[in-house]
Amino acid sequence: MKQFLIKTGIFLLLVIIIDRGLGHALSYMSEHPSGGYLGHHNYIVHKSLDDILVFGSSRAIHHYNAAMIRDSLGLSCYNCGQDGEGIILFYGWWQIIKQRYDPKVIIYEVTPAYDLSANDNAKHLGWLKGLYDNDVIKREFDDIDTKERYKMMSLLYRYNSRFHQIMIDYLHPIHNITLGYLPVNRELDPLRVKTKADEKKDNEVGEEIKLDSLRLQYFNDMIQKAGNTKFVFVYSPTWYGSYDLSLDTIKNLARKYHFEFLDFSHDDKYVHHNEFFYDGSHMNARGADEFTKDLIKELRKRKVFD
Repeated sequence: MKQFLIKTGIFLLLVIIIDRGLGHALSYMSEHPSGGYLGHHNYIVHKSLDDILVFGSSRAIHHYNAAMIRDSLGLSCYNCGQDGEGIILFYGWWQIIKQRYDPKVIIYEVTPAYDLSANDNAKHLGWLKGLYDNDVIKREFDDIDTKERYKMMSLLYRYNSRFHQIMIDYLHPIHNITLGYLPVNRELDPLRVKTKADEKKDNEVGEEIKLDSLRLQYFNDMIQKAGNTKFVFVYSPTWYGSYDLSLDTIKNLARKYHFEFLDFSHDDKYVHHNEFFYDGSHMNARGADEFTKDLIKELRKRKVFD
């Protein structure tokens, strides 16, 4: 029994040493990337002091030309968009940013699947794991899954889901993300998108998604504690037009707190215009530039910056 306990103790000590060693190495690399998505992430949470921030999923990172917004409005701008993410990530980022300063305006590209729809919220914690030592992030983890606090005792666990990304962005980043904006220079395949569009239309007309109470709570909290920040909620163009009734939830919240909601979902300038898209949901670089121009005009018209 004594030998067993000694061997067990040695084994556990080795596990802890390996976990701490690899965890600290991955932590260092994630905090010192050469660029790419981790450089993008680190700028947002540690450095950004920009007047205008853009939040949202891939539709944000690909649709909003931050340099064009900056040059047109004379205000600094950074696009914080992140593929496949919504309010779970951006609520955490917003809380950390708010500890440093209040942006003048946050433009939030709403994607119902990531911002409103009931789903597995824990899978959206990946980009927040490395920030767990911040108390506001700990509280969000507890909101989502109290068991996460035990997993986070492992430093390796905090970074293992990003191992591939950490290695790429530390050694040789693939993506050059300028002011957070990532343009796509690709044209749409009309035959492919029409098939998907017909399916989407059939599935979404008259159908309401099941709303996630925690995601709605985060939206409410973010808006109520906006402070000196103005929120502008946007649904940018899609090739097929949007039929998502859940957008009314955000429209009503925006109206309640006197923030703008700009809905481009049925803008005839864009719907079924192949030249502006690379798939049914995402605009290419040409479409992004055109949409950004229209967005700027609308922001000025509504005197958002007055």
